[in-house]
Amino acid sequence: MKKETVVLVVVAAAVIAFAAGRWSAKVSTSDPTAPAAVASAEAKTALPAGGLPALTPAKGPETALVTIVEISDFQCPFCSRVGPTIKKLMEEYPKDIRVIWANQPLPFHDRAKPAAVAAMAAHKQGKFWEMHDKLFANQRDLTDENFKKFAAEIGLDKAKFEADLKDAEIVAKIEADQQAANSVGARGTPAFFINGKLLSGAQPYEAFKKEVDEALAAAKKLSAEGKKGMDLIEAAAAGRDAAVGPKVVAYFIKGEKAPAEAAAPAREEAAADTGPAKPAADSYEIWKGSVDAKVDAIKGDSTKALVTIVEFSDFECPFCSRGANTVTEIEKAYGEKVRVVFKHTPLPFHKNARPASSAAIAAGKQGKFWEFHDKAFANQKDLSEENLSVWAKELGLNVAKFDADRKSPAVAAQIEADMALGQSLGVRGTPGFLINGRKLMGAQPAPMFKAIIDEEIAKAEKAGKKGAAYYEEIIANGKVFTELSDKVAELNLDGLPYIGPKTAPVTIVEFSDFQCPFCSRVGEPVKGAAKMHEGKVKIVFAHFPLSFHQMARPASTMAQVAFEQGGSALFETVHDKLFASQKELSEEKIDQIAKEAGVDMAKLAAAKKDPKYGQLFDKTMAMGTKAGVEGTPTIFINGRKYEPAGGFSAEAIGGTVGKLLK
Repeated sequence: MKKETVVLVVVAAAVIAFAAGRWSAKVSTSDPTAPAAVASAEAKTALPAGGLPALTPAKGPETALVTIVEISDFQCPFCSRVGPTIKKLMEEYPKDIRVIWANQPLPFHDRAKPAAVAAMAAHKQGKFWEMHDKLFANQRDLTDENFKKFAAEIGLDKAKFEADLKDAEIVAKIEADQQAANSVGARGTPAFFINGKLLSGAQPYEAFKKEVDEALAAAKKLSAEGKKGMDLIEAAAAGRDAAVGPKVVAYFIKGEKAPAEAAAPAREEAAADTGPAKPAADSYEIWKGSVDAKVDAIKGDSTKALVTIVEFSDFECPFCSRGANTVTEIEKAYGEKVRVVFKHTPLPFHKNARPASSAAIAAGKQGKFWEFHDKAFANQKDLSEENLSVWAKELGLNVAKFDADRKSPAVAAQIEADMALGQSLGVRGTPGFLINGRKLMGAQPAPMFKAIIDEEIAKAEKAGKKGAAYYEEIIANGKVFTELSDKVAELNLDGLPYIGPKTAPVTIVEFSDFQCPFCSRVGEPVKGAAKMHEGKVKIVFAHFPLSFHQMARPASTMAQVAFEQGGSALFETVHDKLFASQKELSEEKIDQIAKEAGVDMAKLAAAKKDPKYGQLFDKTMAMGTKAGVEGTPTIFINGRKYEPAGGFSAEAIGGTVGKLLK
């Protein structure tokens, strides 16, 4: 699945002035938690460059030793999930943290930029954070009418607010934020720079706390050495990240104009249909994405192309349709320099995806693959059996041949081959792309593609090579996916529930979430693998309750109490019952499962109020994040991250365990 995961950055707002290239000095005092009297003169003392750039929302004391620059998008669901974490941080470090907001409305979020404009218009009346809260609380209803409604609710002057919605200065500031964010590699959301060091994605609280503690300790040391003001800020940022930290300070705190393009492909939010996927930008590894000219759908000149884009896609995945639109934009921009190869990756929970792929391949056998491709994506919510035939008629296909081909074993085999190739390359979510073998995951905007494509074109032109033969040369020694990581993670499993012999030679650690549908599919294969090696495998359940699954923590609390009360046997009972009832989990349902299994209800009631359980989960999640867990489920076998090319199955897991036992 795509996984929770995403991109967070700390920057103190980038700027661009209309003539001089600098914004005038103006500081936000709209945050109700900030000191009551924050004069511009005080800002100049705290920041020798003249205070924060104009139209820069901020909250927290200006004397704070840790600055978190939050790069965010009001329409991004992952951004909204981080709000409680930031609030908790500021409550724990009231004198030490300052948060500065930078807008990064992503191009595929059509209401993100209008929402950013509305927030900045509210900021002009000192109510940015109030509007910020309204926008995130109503993320699915970011209409112009609602912006005006929210403005009235937080007490803004209606006429001024509506006038500011058209203010060119606000638009310029948002675009300056974006330009600066892109220049430091924060092309996606959410992203945070903590004293110049990037922390990406909707990370758990402990991950933030760790970075804040490290940044605070370093800043205190610099302060004790006599560093003050901008000298301290610059030294702290450089010490945390020598490459990016100084740029963060220059573009956002000092207000220098950022370059229009980043020097290398930057990070971007990757939204796969299976969840938030890990961005593969900045990766120069070459993967062996083979192309079969006899069966693959190929668009572009295979003799002239300098760049080959291999696209792994699913006709029912909404993110794939966005990816397809971006690829079309790329084709128009680069012409014969680019060719596109389509690989079918129908996800198992999209019931219409495989029939649509079969139909597209059948259309391709009559020379109309790309026309059918466009029809399918344009009518993504109506991929019915009837419509597949209707589109075939509209495209002038021989319908009898079309129907025979799409139901043929050869077409089914082609889809299976495409899926197997994707699995061998570690492509699990959709869409996924290989650009001359370089992996780029998710519904990325065109600039992400262009950054890699431009580099690859320059390489090709320098080498004087092109076409399919050049592509085959590039990927000849490309990577294929390896199941077990070479790195052994440090995993402290004390106190976590387990099934099997305590001293078994093989330990499988399953980072899981009782409300995650993908986790429910992994439990049985893991237990099946253990049965294949009876008495030699211990399965440890590492709690990783995702923030957007409301019942995940209550379920984990009950399961942990069951383990503490009745050991492995009682834990296994409630574990299986919780997953079996996953779609109906509620406080009442969890209690019902506990009671039926024989859990001590008095102990469970006490546990719900005991902070030690939440602390355990936070600690486990922080440990997992450090070890490379980006979402659920994630499995480690004897400390090594396990990612099978063919997906989780008892046979695959059992085979890997068998190799370790030899």
